[in-house]
Amino acid sequence: MSVSGQDLVNFARTALGTPYAWGGDSMSQGIDCSGLVQQVFAHFGIQVPRVTYNQIQVGASVPTDKLQPGDLVFFDTEPNRKGADHVGIYIGGGKFIHAPHTGDVVKISSLSDSYYMNRLMATRRISGVAGASMPTSMGAVDSTAPIVKLSADELADQYGMSYAFFKSQPELMKLLNSAVSDQWTTDKFTAELKNTGWWKNNSDTARQAQVQAKTDPATYKASLAAAQAQAAEMAVKVGAILSSKQVAQLAKNMVDFAWNDAQISGFLGQYVKFRDDHTLGGQAGAAAQQIKSYAYDQGIRISDQTVKNNAAYLMRGLTSMQQIQDGLKAQAVSTYPGFAEQINGGASMRDIAQPYIQMTAQELELPATDISVWHPKVEAALKQADAKGQPAPMGLADFRNMLRLDPSWRGTQGAQDQTLQVGHQVLASMGLAV
Repeated sequence: MSVSGQDLVNFARTALGTPYAWGGDSMSQGIDCSGLVQQVFAHFGIQVPRVTYNQIQVGASVPTDKLQPGDLVFFDTEPNRKGADHVGIYIGGGKFIHAPHTGDVVKISSLSDSYYMNRLMATRRISGVAGASMPTSMGAVDSTAPIVKLSADELADQYGMSYAFFKSQPELMKLLNSAVSDQWTTDKFTAELKNTGWWKNNSDTARQAQVQAKTDPATYKASLAAAQAQAAEMAVKVGAILSSKQVAQLAKNMVDFAWNDAQISGFLGQYVKFRDDHTLGGQAGAAAQQIKSYAYDQGIRISDQTVKNNAAYLMRGLTSMQQIQDGLKAQAVSTYPGFAEQINGGASMRDIAQPYIQMTAQELELPATDISVWHPKVEAALKQADAKGQPAPMGLADFRNMLRLDPSWRGTQGAQDQTLQVGHQVLASMGLAV
């Protein structure tokens, strides 16, 4: 069941005068351009995406001279950002209803206005709107019509592909010439098309993209522009640093091959790089912090390059955080073999070293926060081996004695107090002090 384009327009008119609100969805309180489109179509049970650069990818392209009420008109109004960024609903008579921008309200404007005329990017017809079936001029074929002798250009159009597309594919051009010679039906052409190398070597998405690039270049370019904007946003989110050429390549893969999230992440992961301040951004940066924190807790020194590589592999889906942590844990067992059982049981070396850290802070009168597993004295105690080279971590009593042999201990208040106490005991033993 379809809805009348005029009914869509009539409902859209109920929002006239509603203030523009970026991200808004209320037809009475506040709404933006893509929100208006989504809400109007949703009212009649037709689901369309929320944002403009996704809305431009649904439905079918329609020539501007064939526009009917209910069709969508897309504009590129931001010179610094490629792709459609504004949309309206055509109401007939060369006019459309839309939510323009902050400070304005939902209103009706004219396509003949030079501002919109110069920025019109694409026009789309959404499936489910009455009269929205694809006209024969756009590739549909009336199977009841008598067969007439058609030219290559006309037959190409009847097959739903442009003559320009056939010319770009020598194998298919040869096929079209045969179709022209024998005036093949659409079914005959489709059967032969499926036997070509072009059909077998390209996915359905890739074939559609190649056809659209030649048959409907405006929409194809709009899709690429939208994908580029999305690719750039995803790169920032992941922490990848891409050149404009790499962004364009990713966008083309997204459009031509309908790349899924895993494929996109695999591509972006190759370009996880340090920023000017030698840190990583986005998800890679968050992963790097987690890796460094875990390594620190396990008493493992890890270079920035190794952290970056692991974060990149994680973004590419070549490893998991659990695998990375398992590797660091194995290093901790190898580095501190005397505590292998505790580490494998889930304890971190920082937890294990706490008594040594606290004693170091107490004896040397240092802030505990300044002492780590890597403090020379702590590390030496944890890694100590016996005469046979077997792990033999130092006991706390011996550790205290070692700390008090350190020259820095002599300058502590504790050392001075102990000296006074010993002196007092000596004098008392001589009967010179009480």
